[in-house]
Amino acid sequence: MKTNRNNSIIPPFLKEGDEIEIVASAKFISEIDLSNVIKFFEQHNLSIKFHDKIFHQHNVFAGTIDQRINNINSAIADTQTKAILFARGGYGSIQIIDYIDFHKLSNNPKWLIGFSDLTMILMHLYSKFNISSIHGPMAYSFKNIHQNSANLMIDLLKGKKTNINVKHSDFNITGTTDGKLIGGNLSIICSLVGSESIMSFDEDYILFIEEVDEYLYHLERMLYMLDRAGILNKIKGLVVGQMTGIMDNERPFGKTPFELILDIVKQYNYPVCFNFPIGHEKKNHPIIMGAKIKLEVTASYSQIHYG
Repeated sequence: MKTNRNNSIIPPFLKEGDEIEIVASAKFISEIDLSNVIKFFEQHNLSIKFHDKIFHQHNVFAGTIDQRINNINSAIADTQTKAILFARGGYGSIQIIDYIDFHKLSNNPKWLIGFSDLTMILMHLYSKFNISSIHGPMAYSFKNIHQNSANLMIDLLKGKKTNINVKHSDFNITGTTDGKLIGGNLSIICSLVGSESIMSFDEDYILFIEEVDEYLYHLERMLYMLDRAGILNKIKGLVVGQMTGIMDNERPFGKTPFELILDIVKQYNYPVCFNFPIGHEKKNHPIIMGAKIKLEVTASYSQIHYG
């Protein structure tokens, strides 16, 4: 059944004294990893809390599957928790996504914050329940975060939607378009194709992508997959984030990440912004998943403007 997304569900913005709970859905984390994020949010009069259970370790994971499910569902059920900040990515969200109590979250929406492996949860939340979230730095990220990205997180959580300007890239395709901003990690987006956790793209969407630690040929394969699935043909614009640690084979592939992306999407008549500050680097600007935006790509700059 097609869902009408003219009005995304925006969780309540935070006010001074509100509580943000850290949960662990994937790779394990230690208590010392949280010192910076606790200090940062407390400086902005927001309280960080977490249960000792998030420090469980089961192989590479932050506890068993059941432990991680219970950790997240407890935070969803807690009426004092106004936002849920994921500890870190890695791998593991696919193990638990079908057991998260999204229905309870839809009755009491709150901000979910994460990226990378958490793309799966954020995309599912929007595709099935039309609830916006924040694609941005996680708790672990605050060990080494760009100050602008950290400040933008506070702005978004408190309801200030700051437009984001980006310097010109020679790979850009100029133009202006409007739509809902949706996306995340390219590998995770591709893994969702054919499932209920990704929308049909029959409405006006602007897709954003980022990637880390993949081979060039795999990056191209994933882009062809999105193209053959009809997604790249349907979107109204494309925002290309950081392509971090992309690897080549012993015999060179012959293209850079931006070159192979451009070669696939240049056939379509929509603007494309390259080198947007989202992804697995120090500067990882938070953005609202599902927000109505205007994407403007000119000969001198690019801008995401919130509607």
